[in-house]
Amino acid sequence: MLAHFSVAQTVPPPSPLPVTPKVSPEKPTIPAETSSVPDSTKAPKAPEYEVLRVLSPGVFDIMVEGFQVRFRAWGVGFPKRDQPGYREALRFTEQQLLASKVNLKTKQEFDLKNLKLVDILPVGSQTTFSRQAILSGHGWHLEKETNRYGPFTLAQMKAKRMVLGVWRTPLAYTQADDASATPMPKPKLPGALFRQQQGIPTAGISYWVSSLGKVHRPGCAFYRKGRGLISNTPQGYDCRICGGRNGKGTR
Repeated sequence: MLAHFSVAQTVPPPSPLPVTPKVSPEKPTIPAETSSVPDSTKAPKAPEYEVLRVLSPGVFDIMVEGFQVRFRAWGVGFPKRDQPGYREALRFTEQQLLASKVNLKTKQEFDLKNLKLVDILPVGSQTTFSRQAILSGHGWHLEKETNRYGPFTLAQMKAKRMVLGVWRTPLAYTQADDASATPMPKPKLPGALFRQQQGIPTAGISYWVSSLGKVHRPGCAFYRKGRGLISNTPQGYDCRICGGRNGKGTR
């Protein structure tokens, strides 16, 4: 009789599942050189201009978009051609503006002389041209034009304290610019009533007509004696001493 043997069947172990790699949640970085988006945090660069020529202290020409435009420095006054310090102020303007390029900031479209008023900052400098001119004494602060701008006021106080430039002879400029220093014009032809009240002689002979109707010439003993009035065309009787209107003397 055959013996039955049970054969144990071997089952192979299950194969391991494939492991899925973890994906990083970070966004891929883009190299800086490949980015074409402009940086909005940077301020736009201010345009730079080159001064063509200097006409007078604080007045200069610049080429703007093919046009030659004339400007004047805002808030600073300079000596005129016949005043002391003019040559020094002109040389200072040339050294400051012709040596380098400048940035301009419009302060007023036009002044009384049809010039644009600008605040000038030479490229590479921290001080504007107007403030430097006031601080060095080559010019003075135009307070009405700037509404008493603080930095210009302080710069002028320092220049005055150190007696620089124009502050060595301040009367040479204040008398020329101050309208109150100019004497008031006097009328050349005052009214007739004013002349009679003040006794001012007028053209021709001023006769004295007394209250009795006697006409006396200047130099007569009765001239302006008692009551009467002065007249160029007197009406009345001629004085027998001075001759009155005729001047014939004693009859």
